[in-house]
Amino acid sequence: MKRFVSLAVGLSLIAFSLTGCASPSSVIPNTHVTIAEVGTFTTLNADVAAASVNKIASDISALTLQNFYEVNQDGELVANKTFGTVKVTKQEPFTVTFTLAKTALWSDGSSVDATDIALAVTAAKHQSFGSTKFGSTLSSAAIVGQPKPGANELSVSFPNPIANWRTVLKISAAAHVVGKAAGITGNVATVRSGIVAAISAKDEKQLAKLALAYSESFSPSSEITNFVTNGAYTITKVSASAIELDAVREFAGSHSAVAAKVFVNLFTDNTSAFKAVATAKADLFAPLATLNEPQSDLVNQSQTLDAKKVKVLAPTSGQSEQFLLNLSGITFSDATYNSPDTAGILRQAFLNMVPKARANDFAALTQVITRSDSFIYSSASKNYSAVSASNGSANYLLQDVEKASELVASAKLSFVPVVKVLFDTDDQAAVAEWTLLSDHASNAGFRLTNVSSEDPSQRYNNNGYDVFIGKAPQMGVGFGSIQQLVSGPNRMPQEQFLGLTADVIAADSKSLDSKLQALDQKLFEIGIGLPMYQVPTLLVYNQRIKGLVADPTANNSTWGYWTWQVSSDK
Repeated sequence: MKRFVSLAVGLSLIAFSLTGCASPSSVIPNTHVTIAEVGTFTTLNADVAAASVNKIASDISALTLQNFYEVNQDGELVANKTFGTVKVTKQEPFTVTFTLAKTALWSDGSSVDATDIALAVTAAKHQSFGSTKFGSTLSSAAIVGQPKPGANELSVSFPNPIANWRTVLKISAAAHVVGKAAGITGNVATVRSGIVAAISAKDEKQLAKLALAYSESFSPSSEITNFVTNGAYTITKVSASAIELDAVREFAGSHSAVAAKVFVNLFTDNTSAFKAVATAKADLFAPLATLNEPQSDLVNQSQTLDAKKVKVLAPTSGQSEQFLLNLSGITFSDATYNSPDTAGILRQAFLNMVPKARANDFAALTQVITRSDSFIYSSASKNYSAVSASNGSANYLLQDVEKASELVASAKLSFVPVVKVLFDTDDQAAVAEWTLLSDHASNAGFRLTNVSSEDPSQRYNNNGYDVFIGKAPQMGVGFGSIQQLVSGPNRMPQEQFLGLTADVIAADSKSLDSKLQALDQKLFEIGIGLPMYQVPTLLVYNQRIKGLVADPTANNSTWGYWTWQVSSDK
């Protein structure tokens, strides 16, 4: 007979705290959770771009790897001191020092060390590694001095101050495993020394071997010993169709496991995964919307499930539908006009013309959406209500063509400003928003030009647009996507970006939140664009899982594993 195991009060106290040590008793014997994933398993290195086509690697990494900073249930950025610390140690050049805690250990018993940090930086700097960080802020980093194998500290410098210094780096693979796969022989210390030598000497031949190993050494055909972890779960079995994980019973990290085992079963399509949950062959499933199977189709499938057996949550994906203005284009660039105020006036005029309420109502016909009124905060954040009430977003809830017209007139231009609007013609939400926008453009004093295509990347890369309509990452309290202000659709000039983010860069943990709120308000004042609604996801789960908490910032089926309440198998 099964017995229901309720979590102790102590677990709820540590569930969202990132400072305490885990209790061995939090792992409930003879319990398991089965997760459904869709797609082909190519690698469990979540930093490899090939893994980003589905969620398999990223979902498993939430169980098996730690980070220096994490986002809690309230959408707040919290330091994970059981893994290490991150500090700005020099302003010129801007230098960040990563220090690993004694409790940061790989599952083979070796310490997470400076070599692991150095490899993560190196992967971001070389395209051959296939890193998702290539081209990001981390790509501009330079390792300070020569890394010391076995050391718990490494400093990295950047040519300019970076706002996301707390979250810029994640360690997704054990360097000594990658080194061995690249042909460096010997014990862990020797392999680490070989990696450091290759990085320091810029040995292109050895770096190429490391790059190949980084991207290919964590596949279904890899030795099980390659799957070294530092999180609450270890990987014990791997095949092309399933992954099995065991809880670390004496885990000293931020979040202790509850279920003794986790089984990840792979399916070829969403319909099969939905069926697995419906028939109790899987407990959790977070489907990923695609062009061929949009969110509305997934919602329809979820509505066919038996509500008495299966529950459905609609958390945010970490993205929102947005109108983003190109600050380095023509119409909305400060550099275009003699007066520094003209572009700002036109930006505010255009944003007043955006039909936010009508567009959101249209989107709500086919999916469950949550209005987005912040560039930084998710609606799951405990600060969201207060922030959205004071950041200026309320000025643009309703389309105000008359005000837009008055603002355009106040700019005193001798011509009608032309606005080139870019969007993906396969994106039905963006197509609808374009239609609603163009209805009143001429009355507002603008002339719109449709520059969309099935592949807008070429025009986007050539800067040939003034407004982008589509889905973009929310910046998040960890600022994982803050660089999009410069490299994304906004194309904010670097000097302006550095001035705008200076307070956030310098903020300590106590003042960070207030600085983030001030920045959010400033973004609306500048007129960088308008968030419309959070792009939703689905989290489908069997009722035998209690206490489930959805990731407040991303589409993830494993986040919150420390809150799971499960029945014993005996």
